[in-house]
Amino acid sequence: MVLCALLLGYADLVSTNVILDLGLGELNPFMHLAQTWFGVWWLVPKLGLTFVITWLLWRSNNVYNIALVVAFCSTPVLNNLAIIAGTN
Repeated sequence: MVLCALLLGYADLVSTNVILDLGLGELNPFMHLAQTWFGVWWLVPKLGLTFVITWLLWRSNNVYNIALVVAFCSTPVLNNLAIIAGTN
């Protein structure tokens, strides 16, 4: 499940880049701020946050909490895919 959290972070990054290439913007205010401050290097704080989440999940012993966080991490990916599908 921890690997799934890491893969979902990567899927969020890729799907967000597709949305930005389509001319749409970031809805998450924290990532929008990172994009404004860091420009094309906004992926550094995004990947950093993904690795922090993965590390914290790795240290957790509660499978229920890990599953809950992984499910929560899937939400932005599913939302991004719905936005991409709506533009076609």
